[in-house]
Amino acid sequence: MPVRTDKKSVFSLYRTFHRQIRLLPTNYLRHVLPLRTLPPTAVLQTYDLQRRATKIKRVQSELERLRLANRGVRKKFDHVLDLAYGRKGKLRWELLQPLLSDPASPLPDRIIPSVERSRPPVISPEMTALMANGISRSSRAPALKRIQSAPLPERANPNSAAAHLLGPFSKRREVNIRWRYFTKQLHAVYPPVEVGVDQSRAITSKDHRTDRASLERAGVRPMLLQEAGIMEELESLAVTGCLPSGEPVFATHYLRRRFLRQRFASLLGRIPLLTYSEALVDTKREASGHKTTETPNGYMVSLSPVASRDQRSRAHDADETDAAWFQWAMDQSRKKAAKRNRGAER
Repeated sequence: MPVRTDKKSVFSLYRTFHRQIRLLPTNYLRHVLPLRTLPPTAVLQTYDLQRRATKIKRVQSELERLRLANRGVRKKFDHVLDLAYGRKGKLRWELLQPLLSDPASPLPDRIIPSVERSRPPVISPEMTALMANGISRSSRAPALKRIQSAPLPERANPNSAAAHLLGPFSKRREVNIRWRYFTKQLHAVYPPVEVGVDQSRAITSKDHRTDRASLERAGVRPMLLQEAGIMEELESLAVTGCLPSGEPVFATHYLRRRFLRQRFASLLGRIPLLTYSEALVDTKREASGHKTTETPNGYMVSLSPVASRDQRSRAHDADETDAAWFQWAMDQSRKKAAKRNRGAER
């Protein structure tokens, strides 16, 4: 069926889209989601009909996802939450942007002296903490030394046998490998919506502050959504299904509170809490040569206490029963192998 690209059809599509947006359960979703959607002017100002039809199909696809989300389809509702809270899409990169630079450190040296763009990527302390911790990533976290220095082929070492046999390693290839590795790790990071500071000298302190004045005193950069009350709202929704300030939830949405609690608790599992702790900095200074991947440069990553993560992708710690079953399976495997060997000898 051909896509209708006339002005009347486009406005009709967007009216339907906004009717579905009004059915979302919170004011934040209803206000933010239209900003993350292709505006009608971008469609109507595309005079190439084929390109306009492509943009209309994109809006129709988002409309179908929104309809299913309002009906309680878990995967589609998670997609809406991820778009609105910066787990994917343009907002995600806007949240990551402040962490892609480090004003306190000089630019790294060029790998190719005559090429300005050959500098390796800048990895800030905040980004190092996020990349080195598994709870702030969608994939397994690499070792800290791998984050700070991308794995290079053996030939990159000028004293290696491969370098003596094949010649020196290409500097241009080294630049590409470093940037490709950094980009791969960056795509796996979940950005925080705010950063906190703990100015107490005790590691077990719970004096967690997120106001800009405390961040400025500690020399910590604020995030894009700092002091927006996002985490308080999400934690209230994850526990009770209601907003903390008594804000009226839109009465005509069809989603149950249990569904909302589960989905917002799952969302909190994808929003890391980044905290700068003075106690961790002091501990690192006292322990000479001691480095930890969990708290590089005083930053630590954690999750909200009401967050939940998909347990299918995480293996639990083995207990004595698991170890006994594993040992039994290994014994059975050895017995079967020995039996097969005896049969082959006959």
